[in-house]
Amino acid sequence: MDEIYFLVRYTPFWAMPLLLIAIEFAYLAWIRKKKSWLYACLVSSVISIFSLIFYYWTGGPEKSVKALMDLVRFYSS
Repeated sequence: MDEIYFLVRYTPFWAMPLLLIAIEFAYLAWIRKKKSWLYACLVSSVISIFSLIFYYWTGGPEKSVKALMDLVRFYSS
């Protein structure tokens, strides 16, 4: 679980590059009419956007990890 908390804490460092790369590859897949590749890139870009929104909505690195811990405790109890 520590790896998940690490990823949540440093979300902007992996989500922004993934978002930019996925959007670029989605555009290339759209031009080449590769549907499965396009959908995979769009799903990864949506995951990146939602993780960035969660990160900034909760208030940064410490608060995002605490919010995730509270969420896990709520649903595991």
